[in-house]
Amino acid sequence: MKGLPKSYVNESIPEFFAEADSAGIDKLICVHRIVPAAGGSPACGIPNEHIADLVSGNPEKLVGVAGIDVGGDFGDPLSETRKAVTKLRMRGIHISPTRSALATHADDRRLYPLYEMCVELKVPIVIMTGPFAGPSIEDTHPKYIQRVAADFPRLSIVVGHGCWPFTNEMLGVAYRHENVFVSPDAYLFMPGSEVFVEAAKGFLQDQLLYGSAYPVRELDVCLDLFLALNLPSGVYSKTLGRNAARVFGLPI
Repeated sequence: MKGLPKSYVNESIPEFFAEADSAGIDKLICVHRIVPAAGGSPACGIPNEHIADLVSGNPEKLVGVAGIDVGGDFGDPLSETRKAVTKLRMRGIHISPTRSALATHADDRRLYPLYEMCVELKVPIVIMTGPFAGPSIEDTHPKYIQRVAADFPRLSIVVGHGCWPFTNEMLGVAYRHENVFVSPDAYLFMPGSEVFVEAAKGFLQDQLLYGSAYPVRELDVCLDLFLALNLPSGVYSKTLGRNAARVFGLPI
């Protein structure tokens, strides 16, 4: 399987940590995703307990973010969120509303109790966007994120895949709402994402989170590409660690 990390191909956790060490990565945030089968894609249904066990066995290396299925196929979203944060000690949750049985957008009022719970529990929410976020490319438009950010100013929202290809619109939302954090990850190197790099030299440096989108690329390859952007050293210290520490409540 050309291009995929050996640890992924071999399904090897020890190889994964070896790859992280080789890349010089000292801490990783493991963002889990739970969604039902859709559009020919298999279901992502690994229990959050599995991620929690992995994190508890490697606390010096891993931080866990729970996957929550807002459609309810894998349990009640509110109950699963509370359990993930209070019992499993997850640092946040991840949702894919357009891939769920609800087939809806992030600003659907049915999701608002979940956002309210995240504010109550003081944890961020990661929302999947990007060209494969739903059946239509329009499903990834940042306007849905903007409405949530406006209605929940105390909720930290991490935008997975950075709403690519709507990059300029995404910048507008982030500029307007300081509680929105952009994680373009693999899409940072796609056409149109140059605006993220330019914005990182200014206002976005406090709202940009580095991500690898493992296993899309090897950990070292993705990090090397990011470092090759030649951003100011102060920007790298924020985007590679300090911003994420602030969002997920980690020691700096």
